[in-house]
Amino acid sequence: MLQVYRLAKRYGEVWAIRDVSLRLEAGSTLVLLGQNGAGKTTALRCLSGLLLPTSGRVLVGGKDSRLEPDAVREQIGLVPEVPGLYDRMPARSYLDFFGRVYGLDPCTRARRIERLLELFDLAEAGDRWLGSFSKGMRQKVALIRATLHRPPLVLADEPTSALDPDSAHVAWRYLEELRAEGAALVVCTHNMAEAQQLAGEIGIMSAGRLLAVGELPELVRAAGLKKHREVVERPTLEEVYLAIVGNGVEHEARPA
Repeated sequence: MLQVYRLAKRYGEVWAIRDVSLRLEAGSTLVLLGQNGAGKTTALRCLSGLLLPTSGRVLVGGKDSRLEPDAVREQIGLVPEVPGLYDRMPARSYLDFFGRVYGLDPCTRARRIERLLELFDLAEAGDRWLGSFSKGMRQKVALIRATLHRPPLVLADEPTSALDPDSAHVAWRYLEELRAEGAALVVCTHNMAEAQQLAGEIGIMSAGRLLAVGELPELVRAAGLKKHREVVERPTLEEVYLAIVGNGVEHEARPA
């Protein structure tokens, strides 16, 4: 579904990301971990087509983002960390507008909008202007907007950062529903517990590089924790992350 070859983005003399390569199949999940400034958001924006990379290739569903940008964008739903909403539109009208942009027929638009507003406890607020919504409510609307057309690739940047625990649980359950239907998910999060619970691979980024990628047992081996100390229980993901970033481990991503 997603193939990335040596992706790089430079701003002047600063490399925001460099030599990022990965492969993600339909119905699978990749969680990207890294401190602020590690390059996670830049990577997501390059994958989505919002940013033109300095070098490298991104293929979505076999289509090259440089050669067929519109065809690639049609297959992607991007959930930004900071939602950019039209504050002077009611939520229902806003979502209906984007449903039309996505080419959904009126019946499908209405059915999906009402189902998702209900799911995220926004049905009663659906006719209020978005400018009156709280930060958490706005984040829910952004998630609905990005996935209304059921894209085969969902890119989510801290999708639950503004949500209370109950709402975050609903959001993760919804993303898991999309994955079970065949969507590939790339999720950036700072929440180690959430990342460890999500099924799939984990990518650890630092200073613009993808230091390691794989399932948790692979990362435990890459971190070399058992060489540094005796481990009675399996190391937590937080311990693995700190070991890899702290040791500067370069664990090559599997060839795309």
